Amino acid sequence: MMIKKTLIRSRFHSILNLTNKWFLVFLLFPTFSGIQSFPVPKLERRVMDHAGILSEATRNRLEESLKQFETETSNQIAVYTTPSLHDETIEDVAIQIFDEWKLGQKSKNNGVLLIVAPNERKMRIYVGRGLEGALTDIQAKQIIRNEITPSFKAKDMDGGVTAGVNAIISTIRGEYAPSEDDVNTTGSGESDEVSSGIVGGIATFISLFVAGFGGIVVTIIGILFLYPLLVAMFGSIFALIVAIILFFLVIFLKRIFGLGKGGGSGGGFYDGGSWSSGSDSWSSSSSSDSWSGGGGDSAGGGASGDW
Repeated sequence: MMIKKTLIRSRFHSILNLTNKWFLVFLLFPTFSGIQSFPVPKLERRVMDHAGILSEATRNRLEESLKQFETETSNQIAVYTTPSLHDETIEDVAIQIFDEWKLGQKSKNNGVLLIVAPNERKMRIYVGRGLEGALTDIQAKQIIRNEITPSFKAKDMDGGVTAGVNAIISTIRGEYAPSEDDVNTTGSGESDEVSSGIVGGIATFISLFVAGFGGIVVTIIGILFLYPLLVAMFGSIFALIVAIILFFLVIFLKRIFGLGKGGGSGGGFYDGGSWSSGSDSWSSSSSSDSWSGGGGDSAGGGASGDW
């Protein structure tokens, strides 16, 4: 009888370990399939109109305006129009482009990306964390709604992009403020994310003390509730990575400290590694048409819209 119980326990742990491995594959698959799947072009100019929606005069005028603004403030603003999002969300595409281009100075993270996808009728203002105080999510939302969208609906792409860029510059300089209506609208969404995050955090903590497969289920449920807050804080791709690490951290703690009557050996968690950015300042060649990012990173905020 004792041998039979031991055999059953051994099989149960084998099934549990197999479940953990498949759950890892299940979580990591969308991460690896989504990261860098968008064909990010090489950054050469401040205005990259690959969708061909801007006139040459507008491109040149915006290029000079953004160059002058960077000379005065060191803030880097780039405009990119894409003919296709390749079945990805504009939020994920913006993150990939921003991180690949490394907009903003490394020590300041003061970059901004305005991306427009005319075929999908989507747009987004993505802000480096160093400028979140000067260009908030609320202000980015207002710029999209009040400055860009009306012109786009009137099929005036030149006017919409120009108005958006001018409003971004004015906001960073402290000359553009959100209305009371914008503050109220945005605030309710943030409250929902925080509430969901609190529920998820509590459930994830409780899962530490729930034994067996039930503990895994409670952990998954807790992280699902926590996920919207993680997205708001880190963006969708990095939020997924954080959620994965959090899941395996809970499993790791349960096994190390024997919480929830866990036990067994082995296990661990995924180390996503790190990457290094470029130099402290951006560099360009002698040609006025060449330009590159300065080593900044995203981890900031922004807003999206459509028309």
